[in-house]
Amino acid sequence: MEYFVEFAATNTFMGISTSSHEDVVDLVVAYAKQETIEPLRGALRWILWGLASMAFICTGLVFIVLGIVRASQDVLGDSFQQSWSFVSYFVGILACGVVVAIALSSIKKESL
Repeated sequence: MEYFVEFAATNTFMGISTSSHEDVVDLVVAYAKQETIEPLRGALRWILWGLASMAFICTGLVFIVLGIVRASQDVLGDSFQQSWSFVSYFVGILACGVVVAIALSSIKKESL
């Protein structure tokens, strides 16, 4: 009971002031922000750069494959008409597979 009276009169409890209690709370809040919010921001930034890169790479790949299909149609000419017309598209798909194989072979990171 005498601790309560002393705390009310001097704004301290067992030699610890209330401002140090507030400092502890501030320290805990700052630590929680540092260990939760900042890593999430970093991960979000990493994901956004990956999505932007994916969009540009996919757009470029579509244009490259369309160019390859059109070039193979010009090169092959009339030799692959009617029932063999799929060969030009197969060449485009093959080129796309080569690009995917190169991309997968260059992946080195396993996680964030």
